[in-house]
Amino acid sequence: MVLHRFYTEQINQFPTKTERINAFPTDWWRSEIAGTIGVLMPIKLKELPLIYSGKTKDVYLYDETSILLHTKDSVTGWKIKNNDGTYSVVIDPGANEVIGEVSGIGKKNIISSIYYFNKFTEANIHHHFLDADINESTMRVKKANKLGAGLECIVRFYALGSILRTYPDYVKYKQPLTDYFEITTKNDEAGDPRISKEFLTNPDFGPIITEVQYENARQLSLNAAKLIRDDLSQKGYTLIDIKFEIGVFENQIIIIDEISAGIMRVFKDETQLSETELADLLVDFYNRIGDLRSPHFIRNG
Repeated sequence: MVLHRFYTEQINQFPTKTERINAFPTDWWRSEIAGTIGVLMPIKLKELPLIYSGKTKDVYLYDETSILLHTKDSVTGWKIKNNDGTYSVVIDPGANEVIGEVSGIGKKNIISSIYYFNKFTEANIHHHFLDADINESTMRVKKANKLGAGLECIVRFYALGSILRTYPDYVKYKQPLTDYFEITTKNDEAGDPRISKEFLTNPDFGPIITEVQYENARQLSLNAAKLIRDDLSQKGYTLIDIKFEIGVFENQIIIIDEISAGIMRVFKDETQLSETELADLLVDFYNRIGDLRSPHFIRNG
């Protein structure tokens, strides 16, 4: 089962949280934290039109203004040939090849997305999240449009990864960076290259995005990244860098896709957490605030 739309008209006739909780049957799931009550409807994924099947998620059309993301347990990475002819695999969310599955990672990615999208809402950081069903590893989101053929915004707080390989003469390992922002394309064959503001906003190429859209995407990404950085820092962890996929909904730049272990690089002291370790950590963050008292979580975006 997946979540149907909110019956807000019925909910809003009860002005207080207590009245809402007492007014609805006990077999309806109730979220005291969200302060709302949602209705679970028997809609199966196979009844929804499949828009796209990707490496780590499937996308379904839910209605005219929203889509449903179904996260998989598949992970991407690299195969490395050993001296004895055998192969080792390394999980890397930035890779383009599916190398296997990690049981439960899809559900964990939904949980971490709920955790941070709700924090974004509180901080007035615009995003696409509407509601989710943790048990089914599904998340309903606004039907946003991509910018160009798909763009990702990267915020770096320390120099690590591709920035060291690209600028070896100018950047030092784990050098602190201030509001470092860049955009890459989403093109597996080209290796997701960086794309400059001058190219993106050049009228000869469209433009792909306007100057205003670029600045809005930059500020939105910085605000979201700093929120996650501060949240991790309060718990003793360091956010190195993070990438967001961005889109447009009703002429507004918003953060789309998921907020999961696969889009960020995090250290504990001098050790980088693996994707599975970080996914477990983000679930623990979520558990601490009590949202998992029910297997379902519903939140109006």
